[in-house]
Amino acid sequence: MTTNAASSMPLIDSIRPFRDQIRFNLGQLDNDEDWSYQLSFVPDSAGWPDAPGYDDEDWNSRYLQAGGSAERMSVELQRVEDGELRHWVVGRPHDLGEPLTEAVNVAGTDHPVHPAEVFDADEATDLFFHYIGDSGTVPDRYVLRLLDLS
Repeated sequence: MTTNAASSMPLIDSIRPFRDQIRFNLGQLDNDEDWSYQLSFVPDSAGWPDAPGYDDEDWNSRYLQAGGSAERMSVELQRVEDGELRHWVVGRPHDLGEPLTEAVNVAGTDHPVHPAEVFDADEATDLFFHYIGDSGTVPDRYVLRLLDLS
């Protein structure tokens, strides 16, 4: 897990169960001191962070992240598909062609989103818990809007 794109550590369940730990971390988002939370899917077999042959470059490209505040955040998924790095905004079902009429502020920058792409910490917890339990995916009931990062 990574907070504010800077501090990384393994997600642990020794203090509280994984789901509760995720909810706690997402609940800390205040878009001031704590503005982002990210989980990278790194299997135990990869040997994070210091096993011989471990390559951060490979695993750091696969993550689910939230930015904003506990009351109003966007969630994004990034992974490699068909040899290409792809980045999506996660949302509840909606017409992906509809205008982006909302914004989520992340660390002082407004990110345009669809109303169905705005989450609170409770619903985002479901996404993150599924992500760690299902090898880097979000539940099928959500839609992904591809972002062009070029």
